[in-house]
Amino acid sequence: MKKFISLIMIIILTFSGCAASTQTPEENSELQKVSKVSAVWIYYNELSMVSESGGTEKSFRKKMETILDNCVSLEINTVFLQVRPCADSFYKSDIFPWTYYLTGEQGKAVSYDPLSICIEEAHERNLSLHAWINPFRIAFDDDVTNLADGHPAVEWIEKKTTDVVFVNNGIYFSPASINAQKLVFDGVREIIRNYDVDGIHIDDYFYPATDEKVDKAYYKEYKDDGGKLKLNEWRLNLISAFVAQLYNVVKIEDENCIFSVSPAGNIQNNYEQQFADVRLWCSQTGYADWIIPQLYYGFESKVLPFDKALKQWEKIYKNDEIKMIFGLGAYRVNENEEWKAGNGIIDRQLELVKNSTSAYGVAFFSYSSLADKKRSAEFENLSTVLS
Repeated sequence: MKKFISLIMIIILTFSGCAASTQTPEENSELQKVSKVSAVWIYYNELSMVSESGGTEKSFRKKMETILDNCVSLEINTVFLQVRPCADSFYKSDIFPWTYYLTGEQGKAVSYDPLSICIEEAHERNLSLHAWINPFRIAFDDDVTNLADGHPAVEWIEKKTTDVVFVNNGIYFSPASINAQKLVFDGVREIIRNYDVDGIHIDDYFYPATDEKVDKAYYKEYKDDGGKLKLNEWRLNLISAFVAQLYNVVKIEDENCIFSVSPAGNIQNNYEQQFADVRLWCSQTGYADWIIPQLYYGFESKVLPFDKALKQWEKIYKNDEIKMIFGLGAYRVNENEEWKAGNGIIDRQLELVKNSTSAYGVAFFSYSSLADKKRSAEFENLSTVLS
């Protein structure tokens, strides 16, 4: 454990304010030569082949051709493809088992390589493809028997180590586990070395819960070793160190590979629930090339109206070497009267983003919402590209 704490402190010291040292300004500028981003998230259910028991290369390719053709018609130029939803994979991996969302059984192989097909079809259409991973989620439920033989978490669970936690009726790697973090880093290296991805993307699932049991043993060791930080401050530093190290892993493998993070849209929730220090990440290089806050709010939201959320993110955005892309909640269309298809809420949000000096683009969650005929009135004649 002392080695763990020492490593965390080394990472924090190395990457706070100077983590971009692996790139010269000239090299880093290559990341900014792309046009402004019009992106979409394609998540695991939208890639699923369970209804076909895994399908064939031909059927999966046809599915992706349809999806990506629709993306082109919507002026999308960037795709965030969820290739690892639950410590399992939509590609052939030596680290993680095949995903449940291909065949309906985790660990069961298909006869083709989904990620390879997706990259090929995306690049044929001049779409950038970023591999989207969920770093710490293992399962949505707590039934260990659903995990595949050889799953990297199974041995830790059997040995009852602190690397894995059961919380909120699910199973997760503890974000404080150096073993779990190493697994994430190794998995990212594997993707970049084996596939021509344009980026690596992570979403806002850092801490699965605020419950002390998520990292109790690690924090105790930190305190026993003389640590002075309160729990929440320690967690913030720990996650920032993890993100900085992941950024560094990406850049060592491919300096032109874009690393992006999509934090929760409510800034306060990032600090109190996910322990994501977004003010730091938006002001200092070495954490992410792109920050993509999820602004999935209506203008009439009583908790956080869209325009207020946008202004809050503009305020904390302090470094134009980092690109700010705003996530819009296409999935909410037809949720209520404000979001009724055809009322123009997405158009109004786009106009605000287009007028923002901070905006480098937009990203829509998710693909199926954009392609849904019942929502189509909201997206007709709508330009998703920022000029």
